Amino acid sequence: MLSKKAKIIAVIMGLIVVVNAYLLLKDNDVILKKYYINDAHFAVAKDHEKMLPLDAIVTSSNEHFIAAPVQAVNEVLVTEGQTVNVLSELVVFKQQQTEKEVARLQTERAAYTTELAELEKVFLQLDSMSSETQPNSSMASDSINDGETLNVNLSVELGIEQGTPTAEGIAIIQRAIAETTRQIELLDSQITQLSEYNLLTSPVEGVVKEIVLEGDSIIFNIQSSNKKIIAYVTPKQWQEIELEQFTEITLFEGQDNEFTLDGVVSEKQQIPARNSIAFEEMKRHEKINSSETIYEISILPNEDLFDLPVGTLASANITVNQVFDSFGIHEDWLVQKATDEDEETQYVYMLDENGKTTLASVEELFTYQTKLNQREALLIEGEEEEEVVQETSPRIQTVKLTDENVVKEDKDELTNVAVISGPNELSPIFLNEKERNLNAPTFRPYPLQLFDRSQIDSQWQLILEYWLK
Repeated sequence: MLSKKAKIIAVIMGLIVVVNAYLLLKDNDVILKKYYINDAHFAVAKDHEKMLPLDAIVTSSNEHFIAAPVQAVNEVLVTEGQTVNVLSELVVFKQQQTEKEVARLQTERAAYTTELAELEKVFLQLDSMSSETQPNSSMASDSINDGETLNVNLSVELGIEQGTPTAEGIAIIQRAIAETTRQIELLDSQITQLSEYNLLTSPVEGVVKEIVLEGDSIIFNIQSSNKKIIAYVTPKQWQEIELEQFTEITLFEGQDNEFTLDGVVSEKQQIPARNSIAFEEMKRHEKINSSETIYEISILPNEDLFDLPVGTLASANITVNQVFDSFGIHEDWLVQKATDEDEETQYVYMLDENGKTTLASVEELFTYQTKLNQREALLIEGEEEEEVVQETSPRIQTVKLTDENVVKEDKDELTNVAVISGPNELSPIFLNEKERNLNAPTFRPYPLQLFDRSQIDSQWQLILEYWLK
């Protein structure tokens, strides 16, 4: 039999257990595990860009093919490899053949004039569409068809297909208008020179690449002195590239005379690349795999490259995607969960304002590869740290522990980074993909970030003022 004193002690202990259990579970029906946060990403909203790095090469902006009927030619005045200026004499015509050649050129000019009128009509239609719809709208199959067959043919020839973004269609048409206008001006110059002096002249400054006798014609291939940048891409990369995308071009990389300039994507070929000076040079330098299907894209620099010879190697970084006010995290930190509608939705574990775990719905905008710097908190390389106002109480409980469980990552290793939108906080703390109980408290070894001794030299007064307070 227990004594009266033992019974009283047992009752008191029982009451203590009951009261303790009540206090512990009054806000939760389960005991939530407190998670040790050893893999976190302290993010800040910023503008993210996906860059596509490519090997590139300098080449002529245009190749001009000028034909003259053999029976009309009295004398050829240039040779292959010769430098020519605008209106340099190429051919002297026979007097009796001049009128026939002028008539042929005038017929060709009339065809270009008709084409220019059609292009301007299509441009007005697209421009009207652009002002009435959203900037990212795309064209329907009949968007540039007003019932005239020529408009449809133009859309096919220029690569404007159903679903092409309206802005891209406008850019294509504008370039076609500029090229057609230039051809008309060249023909006007040739007609004038031929009528007055019996001469066929060069329409541009450049180099006579080759002179070919083909059938009943002599064809002069003249490469213009204006330069552009050529790069070759895979079918997958081709899909990412759009006209007018910003490009940073680097020439003589790693040399004393290295320099960079800006440019934009001006053209993307619709058919696989074939032999050309640029193609052969890139193949010779093993910058392309000619056994694979690749496509040629043109980049127009914003500065003249007259002093650079054709064949100069370069590198190009094309901005193929850009999102403002977004976050970047490890791609494998994204969590896939099914919704009530059986649709897969992406989430990411993060901390709420009280330092507890939560699962936030996010939208993955694009992915890219970058290097990560290893710190107490992982930050995307190049991402600027923003000053965050300290809250009255820390969001993560801290204890003095040796952080031996943190896995050291190779800072030079490329990591797949997902650019996401969704979290409303300006500086969220993301966690890895490991499954956690929601609303569970968290802790992290103290201090949150290691002391940086380099700040003593530049900020010692602020540090002293902090400790005096």
